[in-house]
Amino acid sequence: MNHRNIMKKIILATTALLWCLIASSQVTNEGSPASFSEDFSKSMNKSVSEIKMPTFNLEKIKAEDEINDSDRSKPYRFGHEFKVNVDIKKEGTLDVLPNGDHIYRIGIYSEGAKSLNFVFNKYNVPTGATIYLYNDDKTDVLGAYTNVFNRSDEMLGTWMVAGEKVLIEYREPKNVIGQGDLNLGRVVHGYRSITDADVQEKALNSSGDCNQDVDCSIGADYDSIKDRLKHSVGFVIMQGFVCSGGLINNTNNDGAPFFLTANHCDAGPESTWAFRFNWISPNPSCATIVNSTDATVNQTTSGATRLAVNSESDVRLLRLDGGLDNSWDLEFAGWDRTGNVPSSFVVGIHHPSGDIMKVCRENEPLTKTIISFNGNSTTEMWNVANWDLGVTEQGSSGSPLFDSNGRIVGQLAGGSAACSGTNDNNQRDVYGRFDISWNFGTTNATRLSNWLDPGNTGATTLNSISYNTVLSVDENELDNNTVLLYPNPSNGRFNLINKAENRLTYSLFDITGKQVSNGEMKGQDAVLDISSNGRGVYFISIVDTSKNTKITKKIVIN
Repeated sequence: MNHRNIMKKIILATTALLWCLIASSQVTNEGSPASFSEDFSKSMNKSVSEIKMPTFNLEKIKAEDEINDSDRSKPYRFGHEFKVNVDIKKEGTLDVLPNGDHIYRIGIYSEGAKSLNFVFNKYNVPTGATIYLYNDDKTDVLGAYTNVFNRSDEMLGTWMVAGEKVLIEYREPKNVIGQGDLNLGRVVHGYRSITDADVQEKALNSSGDCNQDVDCSIGADYDSIKDRLKHSVGFVIMQGFVCSGGLINNTNNDGAPFFLTANHCDAGPESTWAFRFNWISPNPSCATIVNSTDATVNQTTSGATRLAVNSESDVRLLRLDGGLDNSWDLEFAGWDRTGNVPSSFVVGIHHPSGDIMKVCRENEPLTKTIISFNGNSTTEMWNVANWDLGVTEQGSSGSPLFDSNGRIVGQLAGGSAACSGTNDNNQRDVYGRFDISWNFGTTNATRLSNWLDPGNTGATTLNSISYNTVLSVDENELDNNTVLLYPNPSNGRFNLINKAENRLTYSLFDITGKQVSNGEMKGQDAVLDISSNGRGVYFISIVDTSKNTKITKKIVIN
């Protein structure tokens, strides 16, 4: 591929990367804490400081849930929140590794918890630092959280870890000792397990038996479409509550990380929310009493910014700030804003009661209705009269409703649909209408149009787009294992390792495609210092001159 073609691909991808500063250090649960290493564990403190949460009246909370669970206008609660004030570095147990790195560990214990998750009200960690969360027997490990999740408001909400005791382990490299600031502000005691299905019997938090796992067939006319759309749907935790939602495309087709959910999903600031994608059972249960098998995939990210909300159609549009990994095979769903009644069936994909991903289908035409909802007497909705396959439940709130073309026409607001054994109860659901959400109000903060059609193209429909299509920048003719580049992101200094020991040349381009530097590597190691160029996304095209093979990589300066 010649220089001009490489530049063409780079320029096509730059807009997407302005939105998505993708890094390999997202929370994909790869790697492990330093304390797991046998060499380190021999010299580390055996006892670790621990903070115990107080008791609370669980029976009172369950009684409240029994009432609230029948009200779809409220998000599904799974946890009880404690306010705390824990400086991890001051109150944690400190160990110093042989290389000079500092390790801080602290245990958080809450008796009887099925899971624990956390909100940091001070999260500011330097490049190279890592935070891992893991339970007492090390069977559930989450991390690493890194500087990628630093925000201007210095807040972070984590995903859940199973168990009543969770250790927080913070590693601060020797060269940045003292630069990190990590303070725990809230602990969420999960009293209803939504980390996986209870093994032996249906528990209070499990979805009903009539639900269909997303990989169950719902018809040859839609299964192939569904198999792409399921990669757009996400599961959200919000300081003790859960909802569903989905990634949504915009007319730039650039992979901007927009996430659509319901306005009534409003527990705590969006900066503390956490999102999980592709939680899909490998052995689907299709309206049976057999439990779904849990998935080992745990693709999570944290933090969002509110872009637009309104109660007229119960809509909330977010931008995900923690980044998405291009290995997750995500999909950005298309949409239809015409307001025309879908000509045939509709499909919902969601996480009922915080359960693994499900699907439902309605074969009868939608109808338009105006109802009193969540304090608004004129909420404009789609009415789903009676699901033909599956249902929704609390926790499904905010999930997308797709037409037969795979385009979003609304998001779940509420309803009475539920299971009656392996059958549904023949009750309705209501979805906020996408066409109302599109132009409601006069500002960016109340309507979708300004965000999803940024170029004001006037498009009335849009198809979905795959994340891999958006990010098809890398040229993989040169083996990725032959040339290593790290750390990425960095402060502007990148190490280049040449395992092949052939002569390599490289060209560096900025986000506009302008070449800003070039050079060559004659040995095994080199340091690329581009810190003078400032923060942002860059592309480095590396050529093995002996074999005339090349690779193009994205690099980020924080």
